[in-house]
Amino acid sequence: MAIVLPKFSSRRVPARRGVTARTEPAIGLRFTSLQHVLEPGEVLELEYRIQRVSVHLIDRLELSVLWYTEGKGSEDIGVHRFESVSREQLSRGALEEPRHVRTTLPCSPLSYEGRLLKIRWCVRLRLYLTDGREISAKQPFYLGHLTVEV
Repeated sequence: MAIVLPKFSSRRVPARRGVTARTEPAIGLRFTSLQHVLEPGEVLELEYRIQRVSVHLIDRLELSVLWYTEGKGSEDIGVHRFESVSREQLSRGALEEPRHVRTTLPCSPLSYEGRLLKIRWCVRLRLYLTDGREISAKQPFYLGHLTVEV
């Protein structure tokens, strides 16, 4: 499970008497199967949770299942599934309870690891807070048998 926290300064701030420490929000993301290599047409199942934040501080949550390229030339991105969850939708259940998502994966593009080009798949969560902060988590996976350039 990927639990992602905002980046903090390496300097320690001394605790002051009578002041409580601010707890930073976190989001957790994990695949429900232990398998991170999936075939085209298979169902990707995952769950996510939002922790240490009140629902009234959340603007929205975005969930994406996407592929992107890395390497020479321009970088491309393709979104297989996108879901925007409003504050009102999040408030319908307990915020800390896991929320489940299922999607059938497409036939292409398959994951690829070449010298000049890489095709990567991932699930990305972005939590937008009302104060303008954004917290994100990314969980990679392989679609198809990984093809490596020799």
